Amino acid sequence: MEEFEDSGFIEREELMISPSGDGEPTFRSAHFLQPTVTSIDGPVFEIPNHCISSVPPTFEPKNWPLEVKYNGWRQPTKEWRAWVEKMCSLHESTWKKSGIREAILCSTYEIHRNNDLVLGLAEKWCPDTKSFIFSWGEATITLEDLLISGYSVLGSAFFSGLETEESKEIERKLNQARKELNRSASKKASYGQWMKKFMGTGLDFEHEAFLALWLSRFVFPVSSPVIVEAVFPIAIHLSRGTRIALAPPILASIYRDLGLLKERIVSLVELDHSGDEDQVLEITMCSLFQLVQIWAWERFIEFRPKTNLIKIGEPRCAQWHKKNIGIGNARTVLDSAGVSFDWRPYAKTLKNWKLPEFYAEKEMCVSVDADLPEEFGSFALCLRTSELVGIDCVEHYLPHRVAMQFGMDQDLPACVARANDTPHVAWTGYCKPITCEKLYIPPRLYEAVVTMRYSNWWKESMFRLKFECKAVQPIKRAFSSLNSTPRRSKAAKVSCFVGSEKRLKRGSGKQVLYKEH
Repeated sequence: MEEFEDSGFIEREELMISPSGDGEPTFRSAHFLQPTVTSIDGPVFEIPNHCISSVPPTFEPKNWPLEVKYNGWRQPTKEWRAWVEKMCSLHESTWKKSGIREAILCSTYEIHRNNDLVLGLAEKWCPDTKSFIFSWGEATITLEDLLISGYSVLGSAFFSGLETEESKEIERKLNQARKELNRSASKKASYGQWMKKFMGTGLDFEHEAFLALWLSRFVFPVSSPVIVEAVFPIAIHLSRGTRIALAPPILASIYRDLGLLKERIVSLVELDHSGDEDQVLEITMCSLFQLVQIWAWERFIEFRPKTNLIKIGEPRCAQWHKKNIGIGNARTVLDSAGVSFDWRPYAKTLKNWKLPEFYAEKEMCVSVDADLPEEFGSFALCLRTSELVGIDCVEHYLPHRVAMQFGMDQDLPACVARANDTPHVAWTGYCKPITCEKLYIPPRLYEAVVTMRYSNWWKESMFRLKFECKAVQPIKRAFSSLNSTPRRSKAAKVSCFVGSEKRLKRGSGKQVLYKEH
């Protein structure tokens, strides 16, 4: 038995079976993400009963007294596409160096929202495990999904400060422009006003201004459509080819918002008990929820619209441009997906889309040294449990619970204690060097399986959860009585705003993300 702690995997002989439990179990060598346990009596990271026991019994989102505003789901304008095209012709090499080319190009495509799909997924979310709990298995959006979407998992922290006087001078110019717009007739530095002020001017900091808009609108949006002062240092770093790890804070905000949306859905049952049909629950979220929908389209055949043909040079998201599909009852489809779920969609060939190096034809063990290719280093971070530092949160990252999404076999997931909620301590843990000698890369078309003990544990867990769910159902009033949208009195709305610009303010009132000490 050989163990590589930092690369997050271990190899051992086990009795294995397909995830569906079909077929005969076989004893063979398997690869698992760490940390795992080899006994149900060990410190297994159990699935909490509240993750499925408190959702509305009937899936009728249109009739729910729930208003969800997706302020992070921004669509591109004609002017924005034109500015991207112009800036790309001038700065594409810099974008490639800083690892943002794909992500910037993705901002030029329209991803049409399917509310029922998003709410159906949110119902399945478990804030404790940071995963979707389906009757047939566990899955989640991971750093790999962000990496494929063009956001780097490697690089400096998003809260890294500026060091040179030249960089600080550019920041002062951007701040001055923002203040001027705040004093204008519009009273705010809106996206449109910012674009009018800088697009096509040829100023020596037009590129930084462009990146500030991209970051404010498509990466770290707040509740108002305005330029966020706190992104200026990030824009300046990126404009100089400095790589910033954007994937961790984006994924952290998605995890946080999925948890808050799940709370709101659960609260619908309590609201129904109150008998107040005028009260409406509101939630405004600013994370990039379009990535959650794309995650589902990639994996659930039943939800997947007919894709566009990707042209040479286009990002993978181009296949979903302006696409949508009717899905019926999302809860029913999610519960029955099972065998059809695609664990590794990115490992399959797609015309005009280049496979990353870590989707190898055959398994390999790559030496971890100074010559380790960047793509393999990125893959290693996707496999390692860590804590993700977000704008206003620190979220657990637990890839060992969904090992099959990385081509690894699945064993019982061990408990992982939170190391620290302090952003700088969490970031230090995330970016610590990979010190193992070898990194295991599975074959891209390998169909991962599970241990017999995992299969038995999962079945027992689902039986327990369903039993506990039935035990609490009698105290719930059926939501099917909501045959029409209730009257929505503004005075009775209960709101929850996530990602408000005020959340970015710290200390003396100056708007910052996090400052290094």
